[in-house]
Amino acid sequence: MTHSPNPEPSPPAAPPPAVEVDVARSGGIAGITRRWSAQPVGDEASEWISLIDRCPWDDAAAPGPAPRSDAAPTTEDDRTRSHRDRRPQVPDGFTWWIRATWTDSDPREAELVDDEVVGAWRDLVDAVRDWSRRSGDGR
Repeated sequence: MTHSPNPEPSPPAAPPPAVEVDVARSGGIAGITRRWSAQPVGDEASEWISLIDRCPWDDAAAPGPAPRSDAAPTTEDDRTRSHRDRRPQVPDGFTWWIRATWTDSDPREAELVDDEVVGAWRDLVDAVRDWSRRSGDGR
């Protein structure tokens, strides 16, 4: 019995993204959730990490339940705590969930109401949305 070699070697696996930023926006009149994601690699990663570091993560509310079906359940105390020191939501306004991860760093997460997405937050959200549009992943 002879073994024939595999005619074509498997292509090398793509390296994992050095940085990943996910943004979800829920609410509005229709209550629809939209998602965007960016996964820059290589030289772009340091620019994204700088953009992420400019955001005031410690000042943002801890995230409540994420707007997706695979989200881990949270307790009522978690939801109350995540909304404690924040401005009230505007009727039909948006809520934004932002998560950033990169190599050798703990993930950062924030939940913001629409009028809190300003300054560095707005820069990060816009960069992720632009990245998604360019990559054809805008949903």
